Amino acid sequence: MSPARTIDIDDLRRAAARKLGGWSKPPDDVHLDGLRCLASALARPGRYTEGELRLLQRELFVRILADLSVSRDIADHPEIADVPVRRPLLITGYGRTGSTLLHNLIALDPHMRAPRLWELWSPSPPPRPETAASDPRIAFARRRLKAFTAADPSILKIHPMAALAPDECHWMMRHNTLTPMFYQAPEYWEWLKQLSKGDLHQLYSHYRLQVQHLQLYVRGDVWVSKSPTTHLHFLPVLFDVFPDANVVRLHRHPSDAVPSLCSLVSGYRRLFAQRVDYAEIGSTLLDMFVDNMDRSMAAPADKAGQITDIQFEDLVADPVATVRSVYRRFGYPYGGASFEGAMARHLESEQAAKARHTYALEQFDLSQSEVIDRCGNYLRWLGTHGSGSVGGTPS
Repeated sequence: MSPARTIDIDDLRRAAARKLGGWSKPPDDVHLDGLRCLASALARPGRYTEGELRLLQRELFVRILADLSVSRDIADHPEIADVPVRRPLLITGYGRTGSTLLHNLIALDPHMRAPRLWELWSPSPPPRPETAASDPRIAFARRRLKAFTAADPSILKIHPMAALAPDECHWMMRHNTLTPMFYQAPEYWEWLKQLSKGDLHQLYSHYRLQVQHLQLYVRGDVWVSKSPTTHLHFLPVLFDVFPDANVVRLHRHPSDAVPSLCSLVSGYRRLFAQRVDYAEIGSTLLDMFVDNMDRSMAAPADKAGQITDIQFEDLVADPVATVRSVYRRFGYPYGGASFEGAMARHLESEQAAKARHTYALEQFDLSQSEVIDRCGNYLRWLGTHGSGSVGGTPS
């Protein structure tokens, strides 16, 4: 692999091909451009030490290897492209808006297919039902989570994760909005923002193939995914790639959502670096909120019947009623008493494990007035679209 002060993407791709016995596939231009932009941003002087860059290089290698492995699976199993993805439910919004709660509850419905963390981290080969609880990749995911906890015990308290639990699709997507959160790479965020509709379509179409890949042997009636900021980023092409998708948009006041996400992101940053630039986190994540909401407000009017808006405070006040409203809105068959019993048990265990999360805008060099000013268009739009006021209890 490349020297510690640089990250050579071509070198990592060759190493991944060797790991797969020489199998390779020419990368799409937009995918390769993004990887090179990310590698260049990470290697900028003063951001990461040589040891930290070696860790980041390893992270990128794992991502490249996983992506190449899936591409090999798709080449070996052309029937993957024929796996149906009917009326998927995509949960969007900004981070810290209740998406994990909503996703976890809906995933309790046996008719819904929500991807588990272990299969998102190690998607190849396609998972099989007979090894759903014994696949060796589950142990790998548990070891990785232990490493997270060892590096920063607060992360899994603020945002619980488990190998067998549902998690976010960003983990398997080639390019996504979580990457500039996890790593100090503002140039990569700028690259991601300027992608053309054609570039977005190419990347999101590959995500659809990844969804089909995970469902080759393990299917449900409805694919249910949450990756709030990433799905919003791809909203300009979402209905082109998934014409019959149903979309949940979650809302929370940016004065709460932005610092809460900044706090979580600072924990992720500490996994890879001793020095964390809190002001850069604040600047990037506020800009991401504005960009996300601009894309949300520009959703196609002819798809309004496939979109529902949910307030954070309504979700936390009555999660089960919120789930019912989603099913009713989109006409999904509702599981009744057994489903509600499963949700009640989940909520009880979640409440027992809930940890207090404290944060403030000022920790990230932000102010209330700046946030309100930058997000003014969104807040005014929200007030005219039947969603009422936005607030909620900090978490």
